Amino acid sequence: MTAHFRSQELAAELIALGGSSAVDPGALAVMSIVQTLLGIGVYVWTALALTAVFRKVGIAPWKAWVPVLNIWELFVLAGMRGWWAAVLAGGAIVVGIISAVVAGLFTAAALNAGFGGDAGSAAGALAAAVFVPTLIWLAFAVFVIILEVRMLRAVNRGFGLGTGYTVLGVLLFPVWASIVGWGSARWRGTEAAAPEGPFRRGTTAAVDAPSPAASTPAAAPVLPPAPAGASAPGPFAPPPAFPAASHAPPARPTAAEPVTASPWAPPPPPVEPAAAPAAPQPWISAPGPAAAPVTPTPVAAPVVAATAAPQPPTSPADDLDERTVLAARRGPHASLRLPNGTTVALASDVAVLGRNPLAPADAPEAQIVPIDDVTRTISKTHALLRRTEEGWRITDLASTNGVFVGADETEVAGSAVVTGVFHLGDAELHLAEDE
Repeated sequence: MTAHFRSQELAAELIALGGSSAVDPGALAVMSIVQTLLGIGVYVWTALALTAVFRKVGIAPWKAWVPVLNIWELFVLAGMRGWWAAVLAGGAIVVGIISAVVAGLFTAAALNAGFGGDAGSAAGALAAAVFVPTLIWLAFAVFVIILEVRMLRAVNRGFGLGTGYTVLGVLLFPVWASIVGWGSARWRGTEAAAPEGPFRRGTTAAVDAPSPAASTPAAAPVLPPAPAGASAPGPFAPPPAFPAASHAPPARPTAAEPVTASPWAPPPPPVEPAAAPAAPQPWISAPGPAAAPVTPTPVAAPVVAATAAPQPPTSPADDLDERTVLAARRGPHASLRLPNGTTVALASDVAVLGRNPLAPADAPEAQIVPIDDVTRTISKTHALLRRTEEGWRITDLASTNGVFVGADETEVAGSAVVTGVFHLGDAELHLAEDE
């Protein structure tokens, strides 16, 4: 009997928890408003701090205000898959739905057990309604922390920060973003950029380098010395092994060697090789019947000399023509002296400057000019140089430390004409026009 009354009291308590007049609706409204304002404040704080972080690494600042996109960019910055941000956002929604359904089922079971007089089952179901969703959220939180630690560790390495900042980012993310964004930390790059190495120019150049070497042996057979007049009519002389082999008897054994050594050997019929010496071909020893045309070759020699006679008066004109062709290969119109003293020729009308610059979308053909910055004040993609009718103009690409031109170091707001010395942050560069 006592247990029955106790079960009724438990059921009454459960009903009271579901919405009796024990809680003031006004207090609930005030608490909801305060929580909403706190959430908005933390969101704005985090977005402002991430804006400063994104400016340091060359990411568009507006992305810091988009809830999922800002975390996406942090994963990409750390060298991880950006869609992990979408996985975390979607996982939070799914876990929330599952937790609510599980809590509702256990609460309903507790109510049924309470009204049925089973106080023990009601208490167990009520405890499960709290404990099981908590376990689900804890499992999801462990997954989130693992991803967050990996991401923050890579980003902190890029800023030269230690493990303590990774712990701070996991526990107090807005505080971490504020210290990194508004502090003195400078972006140095992450190790995650290494997978892009195979697509750099250096790798392709290393692969293509052996190809010109393979073509150099083709020039080796051209040997003008010792034209052994019995073998070839022109400047192409056979190798030293064949000077006396121009007679018919020894010609046949030697014919097999040129065929295997050179793809330009004459066809097997003996009649066609007789006409072959008239063509300017590399050294090839003619077959046996080719020895007969050797006797007329002295007649062809005066013809060569006769053609060579009118060449001296025309050679100056030829030299002038060749020099004209060489002069047409004009160098670049301008050059840029970097902070370390090296000079870069501007071969394009558009050039993008920075520590590791990327061509902007509106100028994909821009020349990439990486700058070795010892001052650590140049952004990853800092500024854009463009040749216009009024001269070179420089545009600040949302850099952290700005662009300054002129003797008075006027800061560029947007774009400005630039000549001579200008500064990217604290680094000094010099633009020179070629006369």
